[in-house]
Amino acid sequence: MKFVFMLKFKSFCVFLVLLFVFLFMPSCSDNGAARYISEKDTMYSADIRSVSEKINKSPNNAELYYKRANTFYFESNLKQAILDIDYAISLDSINPLYEFKRAEFLISGDTANSKEAIKSFKKSLRLKPNYVEAMLAYGKLLIARQSYEEAEKIYFNCNKIDPSNPATYFYLGLMAKEMKDTTKALALFEKTLVYDGNYYDAIMQLGDYYAFKNDAKASVFYDRAMAINPYSEEPLYAKGFYLQKNNQYKDAAGIYEQVAKMNPGHILCRYNLAYINAFFKNYKIASDILDETLELDKTNADAYALRGLMKEKLNNHTGAMMDYQNALQLDKNQKAAEEGLKRLKYSISF
Repeated sequence: MKFVFMLKFKSFCVFLVLLFVFLFMPSCSDNGAARYISEKDTMYSADIRSVSEKINKSPNNAELYYKRANTFYFESNLKQAILDIDYAISLDSINPLYEFKRAEFLISGDTANSKEAIKSFKKSLRLKPNYVEAMLAYGKLLIARQSYEEAEKIYFNCNKIDPSNPATYFYLGLMAKEMKDTTKALALFEKTLVYDGNYYDAIMQLGDYYAFKNDAKASVFYDRAMAINPYSEEPLYAKGFYLQKNNQYKDAAGIYEQVAKMNPGHILCRYNLAYINAFFKNYKIASDILDETLELDKTNADAYALRGLMKEKLNNHTGAMMDYQNALQLDKNQKAAEEGLKRLKYSISF
């Protein structure tokens, strides 16, 4: 009896162990893929299902997990992208591309993990010391963290490997700009264009510099940027603002109307268009544009203050007072609203 009891007890123990494994170990498919996604699961896109079908037939193929990670990334599913790239690395730990991509995924989105990204960038560069693309991306992260000295070393090294790469000069220029060395920054942005005359970001930097200096060259650079990227409102708006600052109001208004068509949600464009209409005493048009501006952004103190002035000009003193009060509630230092309220209270008292 004792022997039988022992056998039963051992069988029960084995059963418990198996039950624990079944319940608590990571689930795998019948084909052994740890990152299994059914090719029939319509929760996922057709592209994900297509790669998953290949993975399920070849579950130890690191390249397939990398491809699916990229697909998840372009679909803005960062969590799944990182899980897939991590699994690709577990299958092939000496591939510098996988570590580079992992770093890129980690610094994307709202929950960026720069410390982990730095580890992956460093590992990628240990595996492939002349990996220019990884160097450029790692340098950008260091600039964002204001680690300028370390970023500069990386870009100098990158320049030794490929002296004709325009991005190296651009990012060195960006660092010089952030460190207030304008002369050096300009020289580097111009050198960027020597190696790539269509380098959009360098052209925009030069346009912004000349706009700040009220130099007519600004328009030339903004026009170049528009020619390179005709679907972007950025250079168009920048040119409009430059023209507005230089009292070329009608030209600026025409540009702002183009920007508003390209991007109906462009708040600054609408506000500036209202400002120009106010300048030309088109008070009702300006007020209507500011209505649209405040529909897009109800926290815009400047828009409330300017609409208050338009209502004041249109003799809507009650509406003007409400707008001035709203502006001051949002920004107690809003001078235009403060002065508007004083004017209204003074006129009422008489």
